[in-house]
Amino acid sequence: MTSGYLRTLFGFGLLAMATSANAVVHRVFPGDSIQAAIDSASPGDTILVEPGTYTEAGNATYGIRVGINDLRVIGRSSAAGDRVRLLATGTQETGVYAAPPGCEYRDSECNSELQGFYIRGFVVEDFPVNGIQTRWVDGFRFINNESSNNLNNGIYPTLSANGLVANNVSYGSLDTAMWIAGSENVRVIGNELYGSPTGLEITVANNVYAAQNDIHDNTVGVGLYHPNAAGNPQLPVMANWIITDNRIYDNNLPNPALPGTFQSGLIPGYGVLLLGVSNHQITQNEIEGNDAAGVALLGWCTGTAFGDPDRGCANDPPQAYPGSSNNLVSGNTLMNNGASPPPLPLPGVDLLYFQAEPSALNCFENNGPKGVSFFSSEPDGQLPSAGC
Repeated sequence: MTSGYLRTLFGFGLLAMATSANAVVHRVFPGDSIQAAIDSASPGDTILVEPGTYTEAGNATYGIRVGINDLRVIGRSSAAGDRVRLLATGTQETGVYAAPPGCEYRDSECNSELQGFYIRGFVVEDFPVNGIQTRWVDGFRFINNESSNNLNNGIYPTLSANGLVANNVSYGSLDTAMWIAGSENVRVIGNELYGSPTGLEITVANNVYAAQNDIHDNTVGVGLYHPNAAGNPQLPVMANWIITDNRIYDNNLPNPALPGTFQSGLIPGYGVLLLGVSNHQITQNEIEGNDAAGVALLGWCTGTAFGDPDRGCANDPPQAYPGSSNNLVSGNTLMNNGASPPPLPLPGVDLLYFQAEPSALNCFENNGPKGVSFFSSEPDGQLPSAGC
């Protein structure tokens, strides 16, 4: 990023995507090149793509590469429900990539920012790395797209700010269906995420609001992970991840992640897993049918000792405080979690608190219905309430 992290231009309000008085609509039909239309566009233009299947052979790394400010890329649907499908070809790794010119997805630094990017109505399939990705973008929207079997991450706004990710479907990744990484001021609303090691992952981010999402049939439904789990540098502030009013259920998928990755150490059956993170809220969610626990709050060193000892704190010292502190777990409805826990020295329960790391002021309150099962490593055996 150019200066620690990207400027907060619009806060959490609706993002204003700048348009020019001279903006042009570029029409693309089956047999045409989407990339050619993008390359001929100017800031503020719209690329309007007609339904059909597209393979873009002009770039060896990306299906589509966007480096123009305030570009809108929109896939139309036919009356019969046909959509714009973007398929991998040749050596391409990532389906749609938006970033400043010269700043590529493997780069660690960039000296500029892309201002504004909007994509809607695309189905992106079978890329071996990522489906739809931003880096160093200020003001982005991913609306009503589908990521299918893109094998690292499906939908992946990273090192970006002031974004909305809404009404997308993502599934079939070997890392994360949707990963908000190294980013700030992002709203994640109304998405369906399934069939991946983690459904929704948040790491090294600030101000993320996730609501009304349908997250099911992953290894872990929602994963809030310590910076050691991410490849991005820490932000000065990594707080205020609000997970509220979501349905999180049946996250019991046998882990399909590649051996040797952090994801391969994830244990199936967790609805929401807080792993060495602090200052976040899990509230008003419906959490059901997760075989290990509905909500589990663990320290980083404690959790990795269970899941992947080779990545534990002895071999991979934490770059940030490893405990989980100042988190609120409140007002959630939990049912039928913990029915088939993994072979660990931890019971299957609705609410799990377990960490050896020093912690402070976590709060579990008003979770129901009455009689919710729980386990706590606190000396009194009760869930923490000092932060309530």
